[in-house]
Amino acid sequence: MTKPNLQTRNDIEKLVRAFYSKVQKDDTLGPFFNYAIKTPEAWEQHYQLLSDFWALNLLDQKGFDGNPARAHSGIDKAFKQAITTAHFDRWVQLWHETIDELYTGPIADKARMRAQNMARGMYKKIVDQRPGGFVLPGDASGLSFG
Repeated sequence: MTKPNLQTRNDIEKLVRAFYSKVQKDDTLGPFFNYAIKTPEAWEQHYQLLSDFWALNLLDQKGFDGNPARAHSGIDKAFKQAITTAHFDRWVQLWHETIDELYTGPIADKARMRAQNMARGMYKKIVDQRPGGFVLPGDASGLSFG
């Protein structure tokens, strides 16, 4: 069966919902997201917010109003700076897996690339907000982010 191209905001919303249904159940990522997003209503708001985010980043559609760095830094603080590169690697892995299950085409390729770039940037922003600032782990060559 041929997969459709990722092309529209509706496609993005389908991708976001499928991805976050995996995230919620994931042993690595689930605890962080389920801590921050506790109710079905809050998850629905998150789906819409992230669909807007990805529509902006992939289709140049206006509508996203949020601060991802602040949200992620707040979760990192709540978990006593426990977010590591492994969490972002897992996030990228699930994102790529979900795209591969649902879509193909140039926008799907762009979504994979953007996720990897965002993971790197977001991790740095999180660590910059920690006491002591940005300090690389002992073996920085282990940083992969997907």
